Amino acid sequence: MEKRLLSLFLCAICFSYAGYAQVPGSKTWQGPIDTSFLLKVNGVEQYIEIKGVSRNNPVLLFIHGGPEWPATPMIRKYNQDLTKNFVLVSWDQRNCGKSKTDASAKLTPDLYVEDAHVVTQYLEKEFHAKKIFVACHSWGTIIGINLILKYPEDYSAYIGLGQFVNPNKSEALAHAFVAGQAKLKNDTATINALNTIPFSEDKGYADGFDGLMKFSMLAGKYFQSSEVAGLPDPTQLYPDYSKLDWMTPVMTYGKVLFNYMNATNIDFSPINEFKVPVYFFIGRYDHNTSAEVAAAYFKTIKAPKKELFWFEHSGHSPNWEEPDLFYHCVLLVAADNKIN
Repeated sequence: MEKRLLSLFLCAICFSYAGYAQVPGSKTWQGPIDTSFLLKVNGVEQYIEIKGVSRNNPVLLFIHGGPEWPATPMIRKYNQDLTKNFVLVSWDQRNCGKSKTDASAKLTPDLYVEDAHVVTQYLEKEFHAKKIFVACHSWGTIIGINLILKYPEDYSAYIGLGQFVNPNKSEALAHAFVAGQAKLKNDTATINALNTIPFSEDKGYADGFDGLMKFSMLAGKYFQSSEVAGLPDPTQLYPDYSKLDWMTPVMTYGKVLFNYMNATNIDFSPINEFKVPVYFFIGRYDHNTSAEVAAAYFKTIKAPKKELFWFEHSGHSPNWEEPDLFYHCVLLVAADNKIN
């Protein structure tokens, strides 16, 4: 990746001025965009926030994780550089953030894939884009992989962050890591507590979502690394995102969706061929969605173009833990996949 980064500054300059190349009043000049609104998506009004110095720049849609954990506040804080080069789109998925709730809908990953495609179609029409770029984080990678498999013609490239492959394998490695660290530190309390959370690589957490929550409370102190920058509490960043915008959806609809986040329902390891260029941005210290599992899977992938970028000072969220490097790597992806 070091050689690739040598071209970053020239790449950044070229993309940064692309939005200003047209003259106001010409047929192609459309000016900047900074808007937010509710878009009707498969029967539910969902929040969209769009920013960019020019409507003529490529469109980049961010699909957030969770489930039901909106990324808009963190994108506002850490990723605004992208608005110089892209029409940057943050989308709050149904039932969370500033989107509306539909309690009657049966929540499945397929429903969120279809929602994402409706958002894509809107963006293509609104910005006269043949294709768009899509960046997906954590739970969002489950949506994103299925999205590019089903609708490859709509996407210029896929960027996976905190990439899911096989949840049970990741969790097994996470258990082993925490147990090993606890043993090194003679932390018998954590070891004993781990033994009370039933888990197997074949079936995942016996207690489902509750088991994950118990493990997460134990694992937090060992997942942290001095090499990784700490992140702020996203619920405290902006007043238009209240505490209820976060916790209520996670504990209700997120809990339902978690039932799909196991190897019985999600295992991408047998899926190796893609029609869309694929890029993985992997945090070296990601134990939530194992960096080891994601890197091993990436080696098996066949795609028109592919590249893995290591983020040496990141865990599960390189887009926010190393935002400058994230920005430059996205520019490289865009340069590799210019839209005619």
